[in-house]
Amino acid sequence: MSILYEDEQSELKQQCFVLQSEIDDYNADSENSEKFIKLVNRYSEITELTTPMLNEFINKIIVHEADKSSGERVQKVVIHFNLIGNFDLPQEEIILTPEEIEAQEKRRLRLQRQREANKRWYAKQKEKYEQGKKNNSA
Repeated sequence: MSILYEDEQSELKQQCFVLQSEIDDYNADSENSEKFIKLVNRYSEITELTTPMLNEFINKIIVHEADKSSGERVQKVVIHFNLIGNFDLPQEEIILTPEEIEAQEKRRLRLQRQREANKRWYAKQKEKYEQGKKNNSA
């Protein structure tokens, strides 16, 4: 019976330690949030963005590799703010009108045609270059 009691005691002590660390983290986050809000309020009516302001707000910026697999260039940028860390804005659900969908499709097709024309142009330029090299060496 005393073994069960000792096991329960050690388990409760461990649980108490974990809960206390969570409380400490929560309190630290609350203090940091309050400091961040004060910082935001201090700069609420700025007319010009300066380097010292950015240094007060931003800890680091991570720019990920661009992804062109969908035909559009998409690049993820993560901004880590001082005091609050990474902040993700909630994503809005974008509802497009039929006109906007049609305009997007036209733009996609125009970009595709432009890419194909660029490839043909570069191939012709390479061919001219190779032909010029061949003529000069002969």
